[in-house]
Amino acid sequence: MRTALAAGALILLTASAVLAERPGPVVQPTETPGQWEWRDSPLPSLEGILARERSARPVYGLYTWAGEYRGHRDSIRKAGWRTVRVAGPMDDATMAMLAADDMEVMMTVGLYGGGDKRNRTSFDTDEAFLDHYLKGLEAFVRRYGPGGTFFAEHPDVPVRPIRHVEVWNEPNFQYMIPPREGVDRLVIEAEREALYARVLPAAYRTIRSVSPEVTVVGFGAGGASAGDVRFIRNVHEADPAVGRSYDVLSTHPYISPAPPEAFSVRSWGGYTVAGTLAEIRKAMAAAGAADRPVWYTEVGWPISQADGGHFPDKEKVLVSPLLQAAYVVRQYAYSMRLGVERVMIMFVTDSDGFNGGFFLRDGNWRPSAYAVQTMIRLMPHPKLKEALVDGADGLFAYRFEPAPGSTSDVVMAWNVAGPRKVRLALGDLARRGVRKAQVIDLFGHAAEVELAGGAVEVEVGPCPVYVVPAMPER
Repeated sequence: MRTALAAGALILLTASAVLAERPGPVVQPTETPGQWEWRDSPLPSLEGILARERSARPVYGLYTWAGEYRGHRDSIRKAGWRTVRVAGPMDDATMAMLAADDMEVMMTVGLYGGGDKRNRTSFDTDEAFLDHYLKGLEAFVRRYGPGGTFFAEHPDVPVRPIRHVEVWNEPNFQYMIPPREGVDRLVIEAEREALYARVLPAAYRTIRSVSPEVTVVGFGAGGASAGDVRFIRNVHEADPAVGRSYDVLSTHPYISPAPPEAFSVRSWGGYTVAGTLAEIRKAMAAAGAADRPVWYTEVGWPISQADGGHFPDKEKVLVSPLLQAAYVVRQYAYSMRLGVERVMIMFVTDSDGFNGGFFLRDGNWRPSAYAVQTMIRLMPHPKLKEALVDGADGLFAYRFEPAPGSTSDVVMAWNVAGPRKVRLALGDLARRGVRKAQVIDLFGHAAEVELAGGAVEVEVGPCPVYVVPAMPER
């Protein structure tokens, strides 16, 4: 029998040699590490999410540094990513590769061209810091942005400039103003909020003066322990101009080692990704920015050194490589349900003390890379069409149109707490003469199952499964 998947997707059973080395069939985990519990989260209106237009690029994003992109370029393209966040210095060789690969690039700009200057402590005054930052920001956009000198100097490179610029990385943490011994944490936080309330409007004006085509991505706030909510709210309240000074709001919804949909239990209470997003959207609405998109420009789940991580463990409780793979693709899908258009997962390879890489330094792939490749092949440019189960008791099942013009939808389903049998309705397949479906696991292994009344019974668990119709031969 010939199997027809969604238009634009590849049939995983006849994929490239890279897939031949993928992990074996999934055995659903029965234990989920971390201090977490299941609580219903404040999901945005499903009707509103379904009514949205398909985003210009798929949700799938990857966080990289320039050198890592060069080193793992082939694997990044084979996995299927078309959007990257680049941080650190940019160079002409990397820019040429990114343009040739038609990558959508969001560049996080710190003290560009700053030499040994790293943050506010390198300057005597806020004014001196701001002046230096804005000059570097302008130089970057004039070099690599629309109409940039890089393309004039390299006529052989496709003219695909960087059109998304993020104004600083995690300014609510140590990267803009580090902690100082003997100074209370709340005092430092207030300094960070006040300074960023000046930085963002000034950066917006600077970028706009150079190129009105560049999307200004504001905040890049660190979200571990819900640290982004207070910062975003307070910065908006510090100056009314802030709400008019970004085109996209970005944040980093870290919740590791808890699952992306769970309530992370902390000594002070806890938080959920959906709950913090709801609070962030309230702050945006109060500032007149309710219509702005939200992007997750950094998030991930590290594994232990015993499981192959490059660095010594920073935390006592970490996820397995299998759960890391599951959480990454669930984050992509869950973000679409939340109305988040881009998600940049950290990291290409283990870096900065964080064992969240998709690829080992020798070029081998982790399970998470195979999981992403499977998801992208099945759903190259997905749009959420229906919620079959919208998080009831930790069960999620969504129907996606996998790409524009697709003739068959893909159902993606998972259960947060552990394995369970579920019955998934697949629409009017019986009327269309479809009697069987393929159930495809996290790594692309497929099994054919019979439909009964247009539905299929499958086992789901922390590792998502994809269900696609097996079309009859013509």
